[in-house]
Parts: sequence; structure tokens; C-alpha cells
Amino acid sequence: MDTPPFDFDQKWKELENGLSLIFDACLNTAAKGTTKRSISPKEWTNYYTIVYNWCTRQEEQKKEELYHKVSSFFESIVRQQAELLKTNRGVILLREYLKIFDNFTAAATFLKNIFQYMHRYWIPHQQQNAVDGKSIKIIDQLALVKWREICYEMLKNAILEALLDLVEQDREGETVDKSLLSNFVQAYIKIGVHEEIPDNFYKQEFQNPFIEKTKEYYTKESDLFHQTNSVSEYMKKAEERLAHEQQTAQRYLHPSTEPELKSACEAVLITRHNEILQNEFQSMLKHEREDDMKRFYHLLSRIPNGLDLSSETMKNFLIDVGMAIIKEQSSTSNTKRALINSAPFIHRLIKLHKKYVDIITKCFSDHKLFVQAMDEAFTFFINKNVGVFTMAELLNFFVDHLLKGNEKLSEEQLEETLESTVRLFSYFDDKDVFYLAFRRSLSKRLLSRKINEDAEMNFIAKLKVRCGDVYTKKLEGMFNDIKLSNERQPLFKEFVKSIEPPLGIDLTVTVLNDLYWPLTKQTDLALSSELLRCMKAFEDYYHRNNEKRKLTWLYNQGNVTMAYNYPDPKGRSKRLDIIISCIQACIVMLFNDSNRLSFKDVQRQLTLSDEILKFSIAPLIYHKLKLLNRIAKATEVGENKPAENNTTENKNAKNTKQLRKSNEDGDDEDKDTVNPEDEFEIAPMKRVPKTRVTYPPGSTRMIQKQSQQLQDKTKQERFIKIELALVRVMKSRNVCTLNELISEASVQLMKYFRPDPRIVKKRIETLMERGFMKRDDEDQKTIHYVA
Repeated sequence: MDTPPFDFDQKWKELENGLSLIFDACLNTAAKGTTKRSISPKEWTNYYTIVYNWCTRQEEQKKEELYHKVSSFFESIVRQQAELLKTNRGVILLREYLKIFDNFTAAATFLKNIFQYMHRYWIPHQQQNAVDGKSIKIIDQLALVKWREICYEMLKNAILEALLDLVEQDREGETVDKSLLSNFVQAYIKIGVHEEIPDNFYKQEFQNPFIEKTKEYYTKESDLFHQTNSVSEYMKKAEERLAHEQQTAQRYLHPSTEPELKSACEAVLITRHNEILQNEFQSMLKHEREDDMKRFYHLLSRIPNGLDLSSETMKNFLIDVGMAIIKEQSSTSNTKRALINSAPFIHRLIKLHKKYVDIITKCFSDHKLFVQAMDEAFTFFINKNVGVFTMAELLNFFVDHLLKGNEKLSEEQLEETLESTVRLFSYFDDKDVFYLAFRRSLSKRLLSRKINEDAEMNFIAKLKVRCGDVYTKKLEGMFNDIKLSNERQPLFKEFVKSIEPPLGIDLTVTVLNDLYWPLTKQTDLALSSELLRCMKAFEDYYHRNNEKRKLTWLYNQGNVTMAYNYPDPKGRSKRLDIIISCIQACIVMLFNDSNRLSFKDVQRQLTLSDEILKFSIAPLIYHKLKLLNRIAKATEVGENKPAENNTTENKNAKNTKQLRKSNEDGDDEDKDTVNPEDEFEIAPMKRVPKTRVTYPPGSTRMIQKQSQQLQDKTKQERFIKIELALVRVMKSRNVCTLNELISEASVQLMKYFRPDPRIVKKRIETLMERGFMKRDDEDQKTIHYVA
């Protein structure tokens, strides 16, 4: 069967006429005087059939000829539209361009339906076999390529200029049609069809020039703004600009533009002015300008490493503030004054820490760099020398002050203060010093029976969280001893009832386990007969159930409540209950038989050392409600003048009177002086506002000596801890180098104190001498464990 004849020229004229009708309908380009005509379904079918028959013919070159004819047709249409647009500029150009381009792409889409057969067979075949498959496009894409090659290339500079002007007008606050911007973004993407990645055409033709123009605009604006405004106002302006550009990118630009625009704006508005912002940051911290610090953080956190320098600035600022507080405290050389200042001093540190914790939370979103900066700053100055006492001791004085209830705080306030105290404790390099001081103070509070057990256990639990079970095991054991003693007390009271004659004294005894308690050596003391009977009674009771255990009495740890009867100014008998230490009770009881005793008399009768007697008797002399008067020899009062041989009794009396007056007045540290040549007598009671008075167990002078003893004990215990850590490492490793041994042992010790490598090396040598480890015969830096 023969193929029917097909007139290619005639068929193209018919097809071209149909294509023109479609474009005329879409572009409104019908000749003047003619009526725009629609295309009937029959005509659509006819055009499709023409293309179908054309593409099914055997003449292959005719198919390619049809493709090129369509391409030429698109060129003619695009040139007509370009001529119409080239005289326009600005917003008019943008609007007209978009209008015509949208109509053109709509017409090209309609044409795609007519050329469906060509799309399905001929075009894919050509794309596969052609050397450059990109040269053959489907019909609607071919239309876009022609638009790009002719119309866009003719107008691209005018279009870009108009778009950038539109953006600048928007930045200047003028009202503009920003939908033009988003529509042009889509237009750029559509005509980028010839690229492997259509976005690349958009980036090259619009995004890159747009980013460069943005940099130029904000460089100029930021420089001018800085010259006439403060840093605070500049940060507000920068925030507004960044927010504006982000909104523009999200609403009107391609998604790929937002990160590029963001980076460009940040580089110009923040990085370029970083030095000026950083210089102002310290002033923000100093004057607590929280709003500015929030803006500062949100701006600087946008750029790479933007917060590194600012966190270092904050660290140095906090070090300066903290060191000023430390310097003020360390300037106090008076022991008593240092003790009095300890609570306000620690409160200032707690307040400083809390303030900057809040600032870091509110202004810096708890950023790790600022948290680390604060921690490093506090670690630096918390471990500095603070004068008479170590920081650990001062913190312990403060905790002792709190737990004794000396500050009227609610449970919530006490909990918050204790938590803040533990935070300060966590910065200590030498946590073991605090532990020993706290353990000593805790023992005194427990033995005084005046404790807030819930608060004590709460604080110990906080220490346990920071340092582990080992750190608090002995502290918990001390509470257990008190509990056992309380349970034993009713049984002892029953036992006492059987004693004849009755003791006449209400005795409470606490039995302490020397593994848990920081016990000092026994003090030599000749007890009164009344106290000796009490001691003998408890020993008889205790050994009934604990024959193999030995009791050692700690006189310096107990206290006594005594009734002091005295006449008031009208001669009536009054009673005052005084709470004093056991040693002080023995001193006072001596005055039941004598009105005046010398220092040597008291010492001889009680068998006390000079140091203990001076320590214990001083509070009885220098308390506001003193029990004893100190009477010194005349030579002591007038020691700046040579004593004459013919000193009269009247002069001695005058000097004694002056000395008594000086004992009653003055607040200097020498006020609690006691000398072996002194004599003492009962002090007449004046107006007594209370019926119960507690006296300190000893002079504040002793506290400084105890501080030195604490440091000595700490040193001894550290030697033991270091050796234990070294042995643990060697048992687990068996063989390791010297540096590895020191490093691993130091890691174990860091939760207690910061070990000195030189001391660690010395302890290694000691362990070698004692046979726990040895050096390798060939390599002296290698250590072997000796089982």
C-alpha cells in the first residue's frame, strides 16, 4: 500500500498559521483591525495530525527541518517582543517584561500539546544519538532558550539595574512592589533551563550581583552610622537590618540565596566592626547593660569564632572584679577581723557568681564559652591567697555560720545559699583542705547538740554529688555516732538512778569512733571531784557491755552548764546559767574556794599547759559579760617606762586600776592577752540582760594556730593519698613509664586537690625505697610494680 502524498510546504503554512493564532491569543498581538480568534477542537486535532504525519514520514531530514522551522518561528516571535520592551526602564520594564514573558511561556506550553508525538519519539532519539544532547530541547524549553538568547540578552543589564534599584528603594523605606522580585526569581530559574543546574543561571545573573551590591550598600551605611551613633544604637540598627534581609530572602528570593545573603550581611555588619563591638563589651559588663549584652551575643554568635574573644574579655573582667574582692579580704591581717569579715566576704563572692550566672542565662543563652569563661575566672581567683586564712577555711567559717543559724533565713533561702556555697567549693583546687576544716567544725556543732540536722545532711549530700561517697563517708559516720549515743543515753540515765549517793549532775556522754572524728590528743586536766564521779559512773556503765573497748576522755570537746549565783545591786540573789567548756568549768570552780588566784595557781591545780590555760581563760576575762578580772603587775602596764625601785603601793594601785579599765575597753587583737604573771579574781556582775550566756571555748588567737595545724595535717594526708593513687595505678598497669604513672595518679587526685608533680615524684622515690615498685634495669623511665 502506497504512502499518501504529503506536501511539506503546504502543511507548514497551515501549522505556522495555527502557531501564530496561539501566540496572538496569548500575547494579544493580533493585527490592528482584526478580531482575536479562538482555535476550535477540530483545528487543534488538525495541527496535531500534521505534526504526527510529518514525524512518521520516512524522510528523516524533514523531521529535523520541522524542528528548525519551529525554532525560527520562536526567534521571530521573541524578536518582536524584545523590540516592544527595549524602550522601557525601571519598574515599567519589570512589569511589562514579566507580563509578556508569562504569556510567552503559556503559549509555549500550549504548543507542547501539539508536538506531543515529536516529544515522545523523535526528540528523545535525537538527544540520545546527538554528540551534544543539550542542543535538542522539547518545544516549550526550546521557546525558553530562544527567549534567553534574544530577549533576555538584549535587556539583562536594564533588568538587573531595575531589580537592584527596587531592592535599594525597599531598604531606604520606600513602598515598592516586592512581588516583582519573587516573580523575577522564578523567571530566572525558568530561562536557566539550558544549564545543567537551572539555579546556576539565577546565581550568576542575579544572586551574585545582588550580594555584591548588598555588601556595598551596608558597608557605606554602617560606616556612616558608626560616626554619628553609639555602639548600642549601632547594634539595634544591625539587628533590624539582618531581620529585614532575612525576611526578604525568605519571602521573595530563591532558597539558595538566604545563606549567602545572611553571610554577606554578617560579614559587613558584624565581622567588619567586630573590634569596635568587642571594645564596648567590657563596658556592657561593667555597667550591667543587659539589653546590649543580649544584642551583642545574638550578633556575635552569628559569625565564626565571634564569641571566642568576647568570652575571654568576660573572663578577664571577672578576674579583675574577683581579685578586687580577694585583695580587700587579704589586706586584713587581724585574725579576729578576718573571722568577722568571712561571712560578708563569701556573700560577696556568692552574689558575684549568682549575678553572672543569671547574666549568662538571660543574655548569653548559657553558651558554653561564657560558662567556661566564668568557671575559669572563679577558679583563678578563688584559689588565690586571702590573707590570714585560706579560702577553704573562710568558706568553712561561712558554712559554720549558716548551719549554726546565725543568719535568719527561710528554708528556701538557706537551701539556695548552701547550693551557691557548694558551687564556690567546686572551684577549689584543694578540696581536701575544706574537707578537714568542715569536718572539724561539724564535730563541734554535733557535740554542741545545737544543729539543724536537715540542713547539715542536705549540705553533705551536695558535697557527695560533687566529690563522691569517699569524700563524705566519715561525715556520715559522725552522724551515726551521735544517733547511737542518743539511743544509749536513756539506758545510762536508768543506770545512774542506782548510784548512791546520787550524782546530782545531769550528765550526757557522746561516744565517738576515732575513725570518723577529727580528734586531738587528750588534754591533761585534774578534774574536780564532782566531774570525776561522773566520769567513773559512765565508765562503769559502758564497760558492762563493752569490756574490750577503751575510752579516752576528750575534755576540750565537752561543755558544762553551770549555775552562777550572784547578788544584784540591791543585794538580792540572782542566778545566771553559763555554758562553758569543761576546762573553763574546772577553772571557774576553783574560785568557789578562793577570791583571787594567780595564773601559776590555776595551772598547778589543774595541771594544764600554758597554751591551753591561756586559750581557755581568755574568754572568761574578755567576754562582754566577763566572769573574771585580770590583774597584771605594774611593770606590764608601764613597760614603756623603766620601773623605779622605790615604786609605791599607791602607784601600783593606780596602775592596777588603769589595767582593769583597759581590759574593759578597746577592740584590738591584743585585748585577749594573758600572761603567766597575771592574777585573776571574780568579776562583780553588773546589769545582766539574759539568764543564759554561752562563752567561747577559747581565744581567737588559737584559731590561727589551728589553721597552721590544719595545713600540716593536710600535707600529711596528701602524702598518703598520693601514695595510694600511685600504688593503685601500678597494680592495674603493672608496668608503665614515669610520666604515665604521674599523669594517671594526678587524674585520680584532682577531685581532692591539684597535685604538685615534684611531690608526686618524691613519693614515687619513697615507694621505691619501701619496695612497692622499682625501675627497669635497662630503661630508668620505666617503672615495675612489685607485688
